[in-house]
Amino acid sequence: MPSLPHPHLIALRLAATVLLSAVIGQAGWAAAMLGGESRYAAFHQAGAWVTLAVAVLSAVTYVVLRRSAGPINLWLALGLTVAIAVQIGLGQTGQRAVHIFSGVLIAMLATALTSWTYRHKMPDAEGSSGGPVEVSSS
Repeated sequence: MPSLPHPHLIALRLAATVLLSAVIGQAGWAAAMLGGESRYAAFHQAGAWVTLAVAVLSAVTYVVLRRSAGPINLWLALGLTVAIAVQIGLGQTGQRAVHIFSGVLIAMLATALTSWTYRHKMPDAEGSSGGPVEVSSS
């Protein structure tokens, strides 16, 4: 039976997964609105603040565990949080086309963060940055 990953990796993976789930939920509410169901606008608006709160908590997790997370994951988490904050502003100002386009980019960033976090390994004792797990074909 395989052993559990390091507790830092568990925390980082949890943060990334919850954030990706919030982003996907937002896409669902947006799709319902674009499909003509305007009653879901309130859910999408409330979900924006929930998603931002999750993003901030995730970013704090990545900052606190930055040595375990590595620089790429750290910057992805911080950039995603900023992008979500900007996204809320775009939605509130009615910039619908830009809001939809940036929502797609946010979903891509959240997917990248989750993917890189799950493939990331802990830095070794000499202080290398970790990075994605390498898979050999032999």
